[in-house]
Amino acid sequence: MATRLARLSPIPLVLLVVTAAASAATGFEGRRCTPPSGHRIADCRLAQHGTPDLSRAAWRALRGAEVTISSRIESVAPNLAAGGTRAWPLIDSLAQPMGTLETGANGRLVLRALGGTPYRVTSVRMRGHGCAASPDQQSRFALLQIIAAKAPAGGTQAFADIAALDQATGSGRAALAAFTGQRGGGTGCGPAGREIGRVRKLADPRVGATAHARLSDGTPNTVTEYDAKPAFGNVVYFMSNTTSVSVGGIARGMVRVGTPIAKVDGFRRCDPNSDGTLTWRYWSIRTGVPGRPRLYGWIPARCPARMRS
Repeated sequence: MATRLARLSPIPLVLLVVTAAASAATGFEGRRCTPPSGHRIADCRLAQHGTPDLSRAAWRALRGAEVTISSRIESVAPNLAAGGTRAWPLIDSLAQPMGTLETGANGRLVLRALGGTPYRVTSVRMRGHGCAASPDQQSRFALLQIIAAKAPAGGTQAFADIAALDQATGSGRAALAAFTGQRGGGTGCGPAGREIGRVRKLADPRVGATAHARLSDGTPNTVTEYDAKPAFGNVVYFMSNTTSVSVGGIARGMVRVGTPIAKVDGFRRCDPNSDGTLTWRYWSIRTGVPGRPRLYGWIPARCPARMRS
C-alpha cells in the first residue's frame, strides 16, 4: 500500500475563467446553456455574475474531468496509526474531525459520530476526489458517502485516507483503482471568483424542512442532507454543480458552520425543479491555509418569496 500511495501526486486545482462577457452570453465556452424548466436537467447555466454551473457531461467535454464516481466498500483495512484496529478518521475539507468509520468484530461497518455514538452502516460508496484546502488531502483522501441506520439525516459524506480501502477485498481493490483512475483526477474545487459580499460566518442552510427538489421523473426528493450535521462536526456540504444541473447536487466538500465565507454569485430566480422552494449561492470559503486560502462551491438556501415570480 505504501508504494501505491507514493505514486499519487496532488491534482491541480481546476480554475475556470469567468468574465463579464460570459455572464451575458447564452452559452459557456462554445457550449449552449439552455435555461432549465420544470424538473428537466440542464446541461449548463450561468449565474448572475457569470459563474458557470456545469453538468457532468459539460465537465467531461470542457475539462476532461469526471465530477463523481461510485464504488462500493465492504470493509476498512487495519490502521497502523490506530494500533492495527480497523478504524479510520473521517475529516472535512479543512481536515477537521467528523467521526470514524470502523469495521467491527462482527465484520460489519460502523459509523461513529464525533461524540462517540455508533450507527450501523447500510452502505458505503467511494465518490472519488473532492475539494480540500490541503493538496495532499485532495490527492490522497477519498470522499465517502456513508449511509447508516438511525443516523441523523441518514449518515454523512466525509474524507478518508485511501489507505482505509481494504486491499484484502475485491471491493477495496476496485475502489482504489477507481479513485486513482478517475477521469481528470476529478473536478477538484469550483472556479475562483471575485467576492461581492462581506465576510460572514457560514450558517446552517436549514432547507430540509421547507424545500425539496424534483428527480428527473418529477418525483419530489428531500434535501435534508444539505442541512448542517451536528453529529458529524456540524458540517455543511458545498457542491461543484447544483440541483438544476444534476438533480440532488454533487457534494465535493464540507466545512463547519461558523467558517468565514463571502458571496461570489447566485441566481435571480428559484430553481425550477424545486417548485420555488430552493435557490443556490456561490461562496468563497476561507480556509486559513496560506497555500490555498479559499475554496469555492455552491450552497443551497431557501428561496425568498420575491424570487419566485
